[in-house]
Amino acid sequence: MLIARCAQGRLWAVAMGGNKSYGSPMKQRDHVLGIVVLTFGTTFILGLPVSAQTPNPCDTPNNLPPSFFEIPKGPQGRWSAFVSPDLFQGDDPAVPVVVVGAGAIQGPAHRRGMRLGCGVLRNRSFQPVTAIQLRWVLVRKQDRALIAQDGFTPNTVLVEGHTHYIDLSIPGESLRRTDFSVISFADATRALQKEDLLEGDYILYVGLNEVRFADESVWKAAPLSK
Repeated sequence: MLIARCAQGRLWAVAMGGNKSYGSPMKQRDHVLGIVVLTFGTTFILGLPVSAQTPNPCDTPNNLPPSFFEIPKGPQGRWSAFVSPDLFQGDDPAVPVVVVGAGAIQGPAHRRGMRLGCGVLRNRSFQPVTAIQLRWVLVRKQDRALIAQDGFTPNTVLVEGHTHYIDLSIPGESLRRTDFSVISFADATRALQKEDLLEGDYILYVGLNEVRFADESVWKAAPLSK
């Protein structure tokens, strides 16, 4: 997800990544490191199961329903939030499915909030995917360089969590969009708020917690360092 500070309106930015080498059965491909939206108010976190029978609005991004643009109220206060794919997973050839793009929509100035929008997943394996769990990690923006050097540590991770399983079909070696609004920034930052006020600058990294394949095998992300 993305972020650019703006009191009204929205600012979108796209970060593109170069070629990455994924060992067999992965293949070398260009991949998007992230799409990010910066904002004063935000909302992300745990979600409800998504039925396989439920239409995926992100399959038709140019024809999204009006409900897709309804922004939940987020915490008040002077804060910014930047949403990004988990770049550590993106650089790890052992991770079969990665988040390569994420988006968010900011609410108006009088009603701060943010709704995560359509995220993009890349299945780098040959196996078809049937369901996923998204994982999110909340950190302070000021720790970004330290995280790039040392990874996620107890000193830099403020809050972490994951969604319920989301039924989602992704053929082998292909991309698929899905709605990331099952993650709520307002909920993710609840413990950091004081009387519904939030201060500071944050980054919400979104990756995969578990992946279920058509052959019923399951990949699980390694736990973060404690």
